[in-house]
Amino acid sequence: LALALAMQTFAADAVPDDRAAAYGQFRAAFDAGDFTTALPVAARVVELTRNQYGAEAREMANPLSNLATTYLRMREYGTALDTYRQALTLLDLLGDTTDPKLVRPLHGMGAALRGLKRDEEAIAPLKRAVDITRNRDGLHAVSQLPILDDLIDCYIAAGRLEDAGREQQYAYNVAETAYGKDDLRLLRPLDSYARWNETIGRYTAARLLHGRAVQIADAAQAGNVKAVPALRGIARSFRLAFVNGESEQSAASAIDFPPTFSNDALVQMKNAPSAEGERALRGALLRLDKAPAAQPALRGNVLVDLGDWYMTAGVGVRAMAAYRDAWKDLARAGNTQLLQAPVAVAYRPPPMAVSRHGEDGEEFVEQDVEMRISVAADGAVRGVTVANPDPARESVERAVVNAIKRAVWRPAFSNGEPVAVTDLLYKERVYVRRPKAKD
Repeated sequence: LALALAMQTFAADAVPDDRAAAYGQFRAAFDAGDFTTALPVAARVVELTRNQYGAEAREMANPLSNLATTYLRMREYGTALDTYRQALTLLDLLGDTTDPKLVRPLHGMGAALRGLKRDEEAIAPLKRAVDITRNRDGLHAVSQLPILDDLIDCYIAAGRLEDAGREQQYAYNVAETAYGKDDLRLLRPLDSYARWNETIGRYTAARLLHGRAVQIADAAQAGNVKAVPALRGIARSFRLAFVNGESEQSAASAIDFPPTFSNDALVQMKNAPSAEGERALRGALLRLDKAPAAQPALRGNVLVDLGDWYMTAGVGVRAMAAYRDAWKDLARAGNTQLLQAPVAVAYRPPPMAVSRHGEDGEEFVEQDVEMRISVAADGAVRGVTVANPDPARESVERAVVNAIKRAVWRPAFSNGEPVAVTDLLYKERVYVRRPKAKD
């Protein structure tokens, strides 16, 4: 009898021991980025947890979320979405709408829907995840920031710019409240906030935010390479303002920033000439060259920015020299993808482009105009044809073709030299007026 009882106890303990071992194997593979190995082990953990606790137990939520996250990292977005939904349904059935375990599958669902280009649908689960986090951790909890980043991107993709702006301001306030005004951890929220201002055409405000990030980085260490992304942002904001223009009202709105941004250095930056953009990129290269450890990937990216600057300014010889140097650094880093295809570095979409403004959904419908473009080795556009022509939108297609021809293009590179590309596929999402209903 004693032996039988001992055997029963061993059998009962074997499942949790196996589950713990399987979870350890999963965690090791997942943390190493080996998702192909992690996937079957994650599925095994789900099976062992189901055997131990039952299919509808609360303990199933984390293993299911782990499995879903593995699918997400493998970009199998549909399967990831279904698996996150299983975890969410299980927790919802338990009836606690504020359960912190809900946050992970809700955030995961949002990320999977974004991967499926269903940004509008992703808003609801992401917003619910934010609400639960604020209820659990407080209104200014930093734990909400990764979810807010995804939520803001969804609002932008869905054209809900007012909502995006509100959440972006909130995210920055959360970070500043949590970290203080001079903490290096503010660099990422500052970059996000600045890029938001770039998205809506507030280039002066974006430049001030990037400038503030440089100040914070240099206060921690003079010549800090952590300022390089902000220096790139300063140059980008100047270039975007040159390409797209900026209204006086938008530029003047920068004076409404909090006192943190009102010192003399930032005021001078607000009024700086556009040549300061090139100087910012040169300063970024100088910092990287003086850094103790080489960062060829980042240096290559800065050189591409410098090449784009020169192409926009019409100085093709300097642009090509910068691109060639960039290729060397990117090749040293093991990834030259950034220069392998032509890119429009100065492009203004036509008036009916979705990216330009919102339209009445009852009067217009969104469609993709697909173009095939020939870009020469010097960046000149040699030919543009519509790959999916439709007589009902002929004028819109003509506007897209003209916009592409007017754009400034960075050419493709192969083995460090510019090459022609004759069949580049390019899409522009446009509004097309709905046909009038017949009486």
